[in-house]
Amino acid sequence: MSNFSSINSTKKEYGKVIEIVTIGVPVTTIIVNVPSIVLIIWIIARKEKVKNLHLLSIGFTDALVGLSAYLMAETYLYTDKTFSYYDCWVRYYMFSLSYVASMLHVLGICAQRLKIVLGKTAVQTHQFHRKFAWLVTVASWTLSIIINSIAFIIWTQDQDLTTCSLETLFRGHARMFFFSMGTVYGIITLLVVVTMAILSRLLWLRLQSNSTNVWGYKDKRLFVTVCIMAVLFFVTITPLVCVLLSYDFLGDNKRSQRTACVLISLLNSAINPIVYLYRVPEFRKILKKILLCRKFTNTVHPQISENRIDLSNQAS
Repeated sequence: MSNFSSINSTKKEYGKVIEIVTIGVPVTTIIVNVPSIVLIIWIIARKEKVKNLHLLSIGFTDALVGLSAYLMAETYLYTDKTFSYYDCWVRYYMFSLSYVASMLHVLGICAQRLKIVLGKTAVQTHQFHRKFAWLVTVASWTLSIIINSIAFIIWTQDQDLTTCSLETLFRGHARMFFFSMGTVYGIITLLVVVTMAILSRLLWLRLQSNSTNVWGYKDKRLFVTVCIMAVLFFVTITPLVCVLLSYDFLGDNKRSQRTACVLISLLNSAINPIVYLYRVPEFRKILKKILLCRKFTNTVHPQISENRIDLSNQAS
């Protein structure tokens, strides 16, 4: 009897840990992306001249990934709860939509870095970078809507669901869905790796040739930031790609294995804002300005004071 109680208690503790992790990772993803959203609103409202707005714009997408992952996690944890077909459909569609958009966003950032290296001699204004940021954002969401709408409209149909899961939602077409989405994730991941490999090679050749077009300190730092994001992207997304493509070989515990890989992939959306907010000086400066707004507005810059003193001395 005591052994049974001990086993039952262990199962409850194990279940509690799973619940905390499954809910905690999406919630953390939402929280850490809030500063990026605040920065975007601040920059747009005050028309700040920011060169790398596209790095921040991914924060909005990643926050939606976290929110939709939280809604999806509820269907995994609370299997005794009844979800309607449309409620289940919207939860999974939102996650897949925002997730693919986030992946395409990372690819767009890497492509933008490559474009800068290839056309370094051209003068690129703040207006150009802002337009490119909007282009990456719009293109990422447009492609994601097309990809996911095709899958979710063709392979799902209104039906009574015993449980809310991808297997029940795509009943009869689950294998096709997982293979197609795994292929999409794999292609995007491969393109990110290839783009960064080409970018690294080009920069190395320029450094070796001592070209006059070699980047300055800020460009190199930003390049390293993008590299970190690309490596993080590859490490966290690859397990999910493998699980989706090997659907037929996962046995009876497919959903748990897929959930674990999704949680690992969410680390990409959770760590990204920490990376670029820490490594890009202009973001840190604006964030500090927001947090210390009153101090910044009420304090006179020393250089301005000196200029005023010089002007008054000249006038006298």
